[in-house]
Formats: sequence, C-alpha cells, structure tokens
Amino acid sequence: MSISFSGVGSGLPIDEWISALVEVEQAKVKTLETQKETLQKKQSALNTLKSSYSSLQSSTTKFTDSLFGAGMDMFSKVSVSASDTSVVTASVTQYSTPASIELEVESLASKTKKTSYYHEALKDSSKKLSDLGVTTSGNFQINGANISINADMSVDSLIYQINNSSTAGVNAFLKNGRIVLENRATGAKDIEVTGTDLVNGTQNFAQILGLSDDSATSSSKQLNLTEYESLESLDSDIDPYMEMYIEINGFDIGSYLPSDGISGLVNKINDVTATTGVVASYENGRFSLKNADGSDTQIEITSASYGNGKDISDLLGLNNKVDEGSNAVFYLNGDRKESTMNSITSDTTGILGLSLDLMATTDGDSVTIDIKREYDSEEPLTALQTFVDAFNKMIKDTNTGTDSKNGGLLSGENNIVRIKTQLRTLVTSAVNTTGQYKSLADIGISTGAAGLSVDADTTQLIIDKNKFLTAYEKDPAAVKALLIGDNTSGTPTDGLMQQMQDALDPAINTQYGYFTARNESLASQISNMDDKIEKKQEYVYSYQEKITKQFNYMDQIIAQMNAQFTQMQQQLASIGIDMGND
Repeated sequence: MSISFSGVGSGLPIDEWISALVEVEQAKVKTLETQKETLQKKQSALNTLKSSYSSLQSSTTKFTDSLFGAGMDMFSKVSVSASDTSVVTASVTQYSTPASIELEVESLASKTKKTSYYHEALKDSSKKLSDLGVTTSGNFQINGANISINADMSVDSLIYQINNSSTAGVNAFLKNGRIVLENRATGAKDIEVTGTDLVNGTQNFAQILGLSDDSATSSSKQLNLTEYESLESLDSDIDPYMEMYIEINGFDIGSYLPSDGISGLVNKINDVTATTGVVASYENGRFSLKNADGSDTQIEITSASYGNGKDISDLLGLNNKVDEGSNAVFYLNGDRKESTMNSITSDTTGILGLSLDLMATTDGDSVTIDIKREYDSEEPLTALQTFVDAFNKMIKDTNTGTDSKNGGLLSGENNIVRIKTQLRTLVTSAVNTTGQYKSLADIGISTGAAGLSVDADTTQLIIDKNKFLTAYEKDPAAVKALLIGDNTSGTPTDGLMQQMQDALDPAINTQYGYFTARNESLASQISNMDDKIEKKQEYVYSYQEKITKQFNYMDQIIAQMNAQFTQMQQQLASIGIDMGND
C-alpha cells in the first residue's frame, strides 16, 4: 500500500517520521513471521523424522508378510504338488509340515435338486401362473422363505422372485417343461417346499407343481418312444426279455417284459387300478401315473434293478422329483473325512495349512500329495540389513532432531524420545519364543563385539553376517520364530518384528499416532499465526494511512500559519513597523 505525503508546507521531514513509526509496527509483523517460519521448520523436521519411522515399519513388514501365505514367506518356500491334478489341486501355508499324503476320493459334494411336475406352460417363461391352475393370490415357502404369487404373474417373474430371495438358498430354472430348484450350496441338505395358502380352491401352489413332499408323482420324463417300442432303446443295459418287477403303493403288479413296450406297461398297471388306486397313461411321448380319484396322495413306486443299479423307475423318470445332494467323502492316509463342499480347508483336512479342491473321484486308486519346504538364507539376510539400516537411521535422526544442545528443532518432544527408547530396548531384549534363539544377538545382530572401543557408537546396530549364516544353517525355523513368531505348538507367539510394529504404532498410527497429532497441532498453530500476521499487517496499513493523514493535516496547518504570519509582516511594514530578526 503506497500513501504519498510531502511536508511541503512546513518543510519538516514528515516522510521520515511516518516511515520510522510504520517500521516499528511492521517489526511486530516480522516477529510473527519469524515465529511462523520456526513452526514450519519444526513441521518439516517432524515430517522428515516420520519418514525414518515409516521406513523402519516398512522394513519390519517385509518379515511379517511371511505370515500371509507360503508364497510370501521369505524364510522358506513351502510347495505342494499332486500326482493327478485332474482329481485334486492343493494349497499350503508357510506353517505346513513336509509330508507325503495319500488321497482317495470316494464321492464329490453335490447339490440337492427338486423337480416339479411336467406342464406345457413351463416350457414358456412368459406364460402366466393361471395357465398352471392358479386362480387366486397366495403364498408358498421354500426353506422357510415366503414366495408370493398371483394368477397374473408370469413364470419368469416367479423364477426371478425365487432367485432373488436371500433366504430361500436355491436357484430356480426351467428345464424341459419343469421348474427345477437347486440348492446354492453343495452337501446333503434338503429343499423344503411347503404351501400355506390354497390357490385353486383345493390345492396350494407347492402341490400344484408337485414340489411338496406329499405331492403325487404324476408324470415321468419325456421318453419319445412309440407306445409299442421296446424299452431297450432307452438303455443298452436292458435285456428286452428280462422280467422286470414293479410295485405300486405296496402292490406287485406282476412281471413285465421291456419288449412289451410302454403300452404293455400301461395295461399291466391299469389292470390292477382297483387295488393300487393308480391309473397309467402314455401321451405325447410321456408316461404318467395319476391317482384314480384325482387326489394328490403320494404314489409310492419301487422296482427291481435291471443292471448297474438302475431300475424301471429311474429309466422312466418316475423317481426324478428329488435328486438328493451329497457330501464329499474322501480319505487322507486312510482316515475318512467328509465335507459339504469340494473346496476343503485345513480345518477339515486336519493337516496344518493344507487345503484341497476336489474335482473327481479316484475309483479306488489314490493320489499322492507331496508337501515340501526349502530354506534360503539370502532373502532374510538382505531384509535384516534393510531393517538394521532403517533402525540406525531412525535412532540417528531422532537424536539429532531432539538434541537441545545443538539446536535440534524437535527438542522437548519427549513422546518421540520415549518411543525411540522403547524400540532401542526391544532390539536388545530377549523374545519369548519356542526356538533356541532368544535375541537378535543370538543370530549376529548387536551394538558391537565384546571389547569394542568406548568411543564407538553403541546406539547403532551391526550385523555379523557369518554368525547369522551359521545360526540360520543350524536352525532356520528358530530364526524365523525369533523374528515373526510361531504357532506350530498350538500357542501362537509374536516375534520381534510384530513387537516392533506394536511399539511403532504410537508413533505412526494415522489416526492417533504421535506424528499425526503433532502435525495437526503444528498445522493449527501455523494457521493461527497466519491469521495473526494478516490482522497485524492490516493494522499496519491502517496505522500508516492514519498517521499520514494526521501529519499532512499538521503540515497544512503550519503552512496556513506561515502564510498568515507573512501577511501580518507585510501589513505592519506598511505602517512603519519593522518585524525583523533583531
């Protein structure tokens, strides 16, 4: 801000006086700016020191990352292989023990499926539920989940509602004129379908679809045979002249020859309708059984095997309403195991760190799973050197920053000094571990050899590489246990690097750590200082403007007085009075 003034009238050095007075006030602004600069330098020093502590933390995570899986373990590489990957793939953690394991897979886990009756309307998802016999709105339940329906709802909407239910636990889809419900999870788990509302006056929706447990079997799968064609064409295992036996509702209808065709079977069943209460028919390539009285009473069908464990009910699809899911059954070194899933964790295998993905059965043969471990000292030694370098820099930077005698910008920051001291104590203390090595000194990391000069810096760590390599070659698992802990005994222990991270947390935690808190405090102080500087500078400008006006006014008054005095001299001189200097 520039304000002009002269002192022309008085001849006095007004500009010098104003400059001197303004400079006094401006000096107060400079004092505040110096204080701000000191805070900024302290904040910069704080951020530099934070970088040292962050680098130290990063050097510890190179070790603790080994806890997250065999692929990240720097101490040892645990690998697993299977002799037949078409049967199983395996994975291991760093804790897995080398072993050779024999696996036999008896059965895979499968999903339970429940299939509805066949209906022409279920071949077209745009059909309405009224085409299935629904005449009013209502509800039915799948595994306890409520499904709402009405006569105008499309089949597609019904499928969507079932699949959109988070509690029904099934996927629904159409297949060959039927609704199929399939459990989302594998394993021997039922699908319970019940109906609470009648939707056609006499039946609930579950009964209409044939999905309820008490529904009758009324229709088989599509056979696409002529009624006189032998059943031999459906399955090559069938002997057309082998007698088959079928029992309906507990009554043996008598022997039946496949060469008699579907028409022969229909006649055989209808001959005993008075006893079984069941009527058979064959229309449009589909064999059907219905209760003679039109009810939905469950029709019980049993039949003898005609080969490979199959019977006539399987052949005609009369037993396909429910396809029961099963658990995976497998053997590890002869021990029987069972799982609801084909992806099996170590909790189920019972072998530490070993997980399996089963893909096929072994049919009595076995697959060999080999777990191997290889140790390598190069990567741990490199990581330890990085840790030692980071630790030494942290100690040096903290000491320099907090040294009050040599002008350390962070002198008086006692919290960070305490954290540094705790870290310093950790690296020289014993660690509670199951291995034979209890401290860094045991594996060659110390503040110096015995007999070291008294002038040596004992705040710094050094590595005796030969001692480390000897310790690692002798017992690599103990070195690992010292640095990152051990859980093979069943009682997990933390290693030195986890303890270092815990001790570093009060310093570098992004929410409540020392550096975050102090940085926020300094930022607040700097912001407040900016406000003070701005207000003080505004005052200086206002003050300068004020005194400039005052001095200019004084100059004008003096000029007026001088003019009046000169005029008075002239008037007195005109009447003979001399106003000289005598």
